[in-house]
Amino acid sequence: MRSPQQILTIALAFSPLAAAWSRWLPDIDSLVVRQDDGSSSQDASKTPTPGNSHTTQGPKETGSPSKGDDKSGDDNDNSSQSSTTTKGGSKTTKAPPKHTEFNPLDPAGGVAMIDPPTTAAPTMYRIDNTDPITWKWNYTSLQGKPSAIDVLISCSRATATWTLTQNMTFAPTATFTWDSNKFQREQIGNQLPVEQYTLLVYDAAGSFTDAPEPGYLAPYSGFQFGLYTSKPYSDLNQWRCITCSAAAGGPLDRQALGFAISMTLITVLSFTWYVTGVAALI
Repeated sequence: MRSPQQILTIALAFSPLAAAWSRWLPDIDSLVVRQDDGSSSQDASKTPTPGNSHTTQGPKETGSPSKGDDKSGDDNDNSSQSSTTTKGGSKTTKAPPKHTEFNPLDPAGGVAMIDPPTTAAPTMYRIDNTDPITWKWNYTSLQGKPSAIDVLISCSRATATWTLTQNMTFAPTATFTWDSNKFQREQIGNQLPVEQYTLLVYDAAGSFTDAPEPGYLAPYSGFQFGLYTSKPYSDLNQWRCITCSAAAGGPLDRQALGFAISMTLITVLSFTWYVTGVAALI
């Protein structure tokens, strides 16, 4: 072990080196960069404690959506509903009912007329009659209930169709009353002509050109009828049948009389000439 005298001798030997630090070594600032704001030393000295740490609030649950996420989730759950966007927001309407497919071997639904029956004589209706026209029918082979019923009439010669009613409530036995007189007055520029017509009955959810489908109502056009209008009253004494040959004073009557007289005269003259000629030869 060195004695205190030896330690003092060593210290005195190194004292000139310590005095020459600033001459042969670089400045201390060139080796260590010092921060001027002094905030890092304060922040570094602060160590978070369990009482002041913000991490004590607990982790956020990723499995539980927020309020906004709940709304988007509801929209996904209701994807089967149709949504219509308006200026004020979103209006959700109920989706249409599911279309059921029945056995392809089953017949399509039809219409059977009750009044008037299809076996009766051709039906004629007066358009300007004050008594309404009533039709009655029932449905056959229906498995899918129609949403509503549309009733129209069509005239092939006029190439026109008139709508009598739309979205009529469906009933197993339907009764429809049509005021043709009122309807004719309302048809300005498109009045009903005196012609033969066809009654059209079909599901309001489709159109008359739809193809028949098993179990559902097929478009019906099996009842035909005629429409006519009344003529103004004419006195019988003043009435003349232009096309009748037996009418007194008619052109056909005068022609027939002249033809009969002409043939009589030709017959008499021919017979007289024949008799006088034979007698002269004898």
